[in-house]
Amino acid sequence: MNDSTKTGGASSSMPIRARYKIIPYVAAWVAALFAVEFNFGGWTLAWMFPLGLAAVINRHWANDGGWGVFAASYGIYLVHAYFYFCSRTTRSALFWFAILIILFVGNVAGCREMIHPH
Repeated sequence: MNDSTKTGGASSSMPIRARYKIIPYVAAWVAALFAVEFNFGGWTLAWMFPLGLAAVINRHWANDGGWGVFAASYGIYLVHAYFYFCSRTTRSALFWFAILIILFVGNVAGCREMIHPH
């Protein structure tokens, strides 16, 4: 019986180098920050970007939720980063990168709603 790891196997199960995880991760963060459309004065608030996740669920939490909501918003991204950077195969890295994009879509929508309420 052939072992797929010795014979080449599928490319999705091959190990992925850290460089190929770091570059798209940083690029996704930069793209998400630019997608919020901060004005020049708003860039000083970029450190609060993860609160957009809370704003998707309940805008009141993002505005008045306190340090617990703020820490939980950052914690979600820290836990995600742990799983993303510990992923060993291309398939799992792509899975976690897709989760990051989903988080960013919600986060950008929440930030835009807080900055530009209807």
